[in-house]
Amino acid sequence: MNDKSESPVGVTRRNLLMGAAATAAAVPSLAGAARDAANATAPTRAWEASGPPGSIASRLHRVERRLPPPGPGQALIAVHASAINARDLGIVPGGFTVGTRPERFVPLSDGVGTVVAVGPEVTAVKVGDRVTANHFVTWLDGRWDPAVYAVDTGNTRDGWLADRIILPVTCLARLPDDVDDLTACTLPVAGVTAWHALFEIAHLRPGETVLSLGTGGVSSWGLALARAAGARVVITSSSDEKLERMRTLGANFTVNYRSHSDWGAEVMRQTGGVDVVLENVGRETLDQSMTACAPGARIVMVGTAPLPAQLPKMPGFYTKNLSMKAISNGSHRMLLDLVASVAANRLSVVVDKTFDFEAALDAFAFMRGGEHIGKVVIRNTPA
Repeated sequence: MNDKSESPVGVTRRNLLMGAAATAAAVPSLAGAARDAANATAPTRAWEASGPPGSIASRLHRVERRLPPPGPGQALIAVHASAINARDLGIVPGGFTVGTRPERFVPLSDGVGTVVAVGPEVTAVKVGDRVTANHFVTWLDGRWDPAVYAVDTGNTRDGWLADRIILPVTCLARLPDDVDDLTACTLPVAGVTAWHALFEIAHLRPGETVLSLGTGGVSSWGLALARAAGARVVITSSSDEKLERMRTLGANFTVNYRSHSDWGAEVMRQTGGVDVVLENVGRETLDQSMTACAPGARIVMVGTAPLPAQLPKMPGFYTKNLSMKAISNGSHRMLLDLVASVAANRLSVVVDKTFDFEAALDAFAFMRGGEHIGKVVIRNTPA
C-alpha cells in the first residue's frame, strides 16, 4: 500500500466514498405523488429581505406565507436551524450582487431540517429524512462554473430563514445520527469551503502546518478538519481571549496580529513556515501570509475581495515557489464527502451563540459585531 492510502486523509477519503455508496444503497424507493401535501399549504413563518438597499434592519421583515406542494424532483423540508455567514451581511442589505436576485427573497444559505413531503416520483429521499443541502444548487460535481450563481440558495433563490423550504432533491445530503443539527446547519458554506480548500485544492498531508486567519466559521472548520487529518494549525486574531479558546479547541500555535504587527514573521518564527494558508481576508493580509509560508506552500483565497490592479508586494511568491488559487464554496459531492468525514471523525462545530427564530435581527446584529468565535445559529424551535 502506498503512503498516500496510508495517510489519515487517504483513509478518510476511502471511508467517505464507501459511506456515500452505502447511504445511496440504503435509501428506500418511494413511488407516487407528493406526500403530506397538506403540510406544504399550511401558513409558515419566514424572514424576507426586500425594499431598496439599506441596512439589515430596514430590509429584513417577518412575514407569513404559503408554499405550494413540492413538484417533481423537489422536497419540502421543515427547518430546524440555520446559520449566518459573512456573505449574508452583504446579501441582506442588498449588496453582493453576483447573480440575479428576486425583489423579495428569504436569506441564509446554511440550514438543516427534516423532509416532510416529496414531489412525484422522488426516490432519493423520503419523508422523515434529516437533510442539509449545498447552496450552489446546480453544482453537483466537477469543475467550478460561474453559471452556478444563477441558482444560489439564500441569494438568487429562497434560503433557510423560514419554517419550511422547498429544494431540489439533487442538492440534498442525508445526515447520519452522528451529525447533530447545530453542526449540520453550518456544513454547506463554512464547512464545505474549508474542505474544498484543504483537501480538494491544497491536498493537505498529515504533519503539514495550516495557517487559518481569524476565528470565524471557515477558520473554525479549518481547524477541526486539519487537526482530524493530522496537521498542525496556526490561528491569528486580535483577541488573546479568542486565541486561548482556539488553543482549547486544538490550535497548535496562535498569534495576536495586533501585538505582532509583522505577524507573518512571527508565524514563521513559531512554525518554521506553513504549508497551507486559508486566506480569508485578502489584499490586507496577503503579504503577511506569504511571509509566513514555507517553500512550496499553497495559498487558497477564500471568499476574499478581488485583488486590486496594483498587486501586493507578494514577498517570496517566486523565491519560495508559492501557489495561490481562489475558490467559491464547493460542490454537492464535496458536501457528501464532508458529511461522511464529520460523522466518521465525530467532529462538531463551534457555535458561539444561538438565537430563537423570532430574534433573527438580534442574531444578525451579533454577527455584524464581529466578536463571535465560530458560528452564529438561528433555531426554529427553542433548544
